[in-house]
Amino acid sequence: MKNSIKLSLLALIVNQYSSATLAENNATIVNLGDNDFERITVTAARRESLDTDLAMSVHGIGKTELAFDNGQHVAESLNSISGVLINQLSGGQGHKASIRMPMNTSGYYLYLQDNIPLQSPAFFNHNALWWSSFNSNVARLEVLKGAGTALYGSGAVAATVNVLSANVANTAQTNVDIVAGDDAYTKIQASHSDKTSDTQGFRVAGSFLKNEGWRVHTGSERAEVTFRHELELENSERLVTSLVASNLEQEMAASLKADVYEEDRTDSGLSDTVLASDPLRKSKYMRFSAHWDKNEGDNYYSVIPYYRYRTNDYTATWNSNMPKVESQVQTLGVLALASFEIDNESSTTFGLDIELTEGEQLSYQPLDFTTSGWNADTYVQGEKFYDDTTRYTALSPYIQYQQSLTENLDLTIGARYDYAKYDFDNHLQVIGDIGHGNISLEDRSDDFNHVSPKASLNYHLTANSSIYARYANSFRLPTAGSLYHLTTKDDGNAQAVDAEISDTYEIGYKANWQSVTLDTELYYMDVDDGIIHAYNDAGQRYLTNATRVTHKGVELAVTWQINKALNISTAYSRSTHEFDDHDDFSGNEMASAPDYIANVRIRYTPTFVEGLSAMLEIQSIGEYWLDDANSQDDSGDDRIEDGYTVGNLKVLYQVSAQFSLNARILNVTDENYIQEGTYRYGSVSYSPGAPRTAYIGLSYQW
Repeated sequence: MKNSIKLSLLALIVNQYSSATLAENNATIVNLGDNDFERITVTAARRESLDTDLAMSVHGIGKTELAFDNGQHVAESLNSISGVLINQLSGGQGHKASIRMPMNTSGYYLYLQDNIPLQSPAFFNHNALWWSSFNSNVARLEVLKGAGTALYGSGAVAATVNVLSANVANTAQTNVDIVAGDDAYTKIQASHSDKTSDTQGFRVAGSFLKNEGWRVHTGSERAEVTFRHELELENSERLVTSLVASNLEQEMAASLKADVYEEDRTDSGLSDTVLASDPLRKSKYMRFSAHWDKNEGDNYYSVIPYYRYRTNDYTATWNSNMPKVESQVQTLGVLALASFEIDNESSTTFGLDIELTEGEQLSYQPLDFTTSGWNADTYVQGEKFYDDTTRYTALSPYIQYQQSLTENLDLTIGARYDYAKYDFDNHLQVIGDIGHGNISLEDRSDDFNHVSPKASLNYHLTANSSIYARYANSFRLPTAGSLYHLTTKDDGNAQAVDAEISDTYEIGYKANWQSVTLDTELYYMDVDDGIIHAYNDAGQRYLTNATRVTHKGVELAVTWQINKALNISTAYSRSTHEFDDHDDFSGNEMASAPDYIANVRIRYTPTFVEGLSAMLEIQSIGEYWLDDANSQDDSGDDRIEDGYTVGNLKVLYQVSAQFSLNARILNVTDENYIQEGTYRYGSVSYSPGAPRTAYIGLSYQW
């Protein structure tokens, strides 16, 4: 590995920032002109790595940009990364993602905090980022696009998103932040950090967020608290203990039919009967972890045991009968790795992940209800649709080897073996067809195993630029729900979906010049036995394995420091997502797949007002099909959504070293736009985009 390349760039870093600042920000940054752009990542290997040393597309957002965004949702920052679209649902804390995929709620993404998964793949929830401590203790966000490294298993198919917490401060530090905005939005954050001795210190942080929502019945409240303790042991050993806990309560709404959208886009989309029942989502979350690591010369060791608990209770407002769903999941896990520097030219990493998870799931009818229209059905209060416990056991050893083939060329190869077992215990007394198209299964066990090979080449063109080629195999396990909550359409044989297998091929170029950074990637990903939703003639939704789906695209990220006062960053991607071999949709484009995603940020720091910075942000997505059939209406017009373009204005004023003010206006031109549209059962439904919304806040540190 070319040490001279690493040293030349790291020397630039050291010249600009003290080691104390680096520790506090939890990431190293390269200075370009007078602005700081993150070029170091920890997600790929759980250790700091320079981006040009990595044969993959990975991008970070540091504390400076996070302070500028001061987002009420993690989407406000993540959407500035090329190829990343996080849709905030109905103005609440939920989200769905489109990263090298259509907008979806499926388990193609691995969500982490401090390298620890936020959830179990057996109980994947697309809203997992609301369980991170983004609102109270975040120092950095990272997104590794495409299939993950050998360190990551099920779900690391299209992207791995890592929320990194702030370290303990070297001196006593207290922060208070208050933000207020439209729709009775209020967010209060507070933290305190200090060193209690030369070898240990702590950080405690908390936040409370309340928002009435701009649509009817979309209010939310969320509270969280985090605690972090760092202890320096002897012989270059360190122990970091952390606790994260949160409580969320959120009103629920639904998408709008076209006529309702035209009449009143603030409508809840719920009937008066359902609205009177006040459907809510409630979720409690807690995670305790201890991270021990040790540096021994060029060797590195890390062990992370953790315990995780969460509940998720809600009304499924997207189903016509509005069933109640309750779940409780708890996990014991261990992440262990050892990395050995064999010589100056090669290194090997061994690892083992273990997870033991138990999840309880219950769904029942909360009120008497009769659906209308075609295939109407009557549901009786108290009917149970499922009531079960699933125990999930996973064992995953892996190995990764890196070799310098020449002075400038590095080869990395790796493989991961994943074994997963599900033990299903059904608490319902009836087995077989239980009505409403549902099947109740006998107790059973299922197991899956998969080997995921990885290989890449990284060539340093110069001391600050590189090109790479990468292949990565990955997979997605079916969730416990997709395995055991079946419908009568599932061939009547009580068999469920298989695991998805994906192959990603990628080439890329990276450069860190004096005033410009550039990243560009071309990728191709195929998914065999893709798990998709389909509908039977009665309109019932079920899961099935499509034969093959392909995803391909190009991504570009450019940051240009034009002068001391002005810089601009552009994130752009264009992609195509198609059914390659499918019983009904072969050759069709997938629904909800924008043909482009773009984000432009222009930052201005005037010299005549010290401490003032302003940003104009443009977010735009292209058109997409509303259904997988790529159908047409009676007029012959394509059923395709036009996408949208909105602008945001953000201002940060550092009044003094201790005090700052911030303000932002989202959708500054008050565009009336559709965040996402779908076509089902012969009609179009819309999720409306938020109108112009203003926020103002202050931050004080002492």
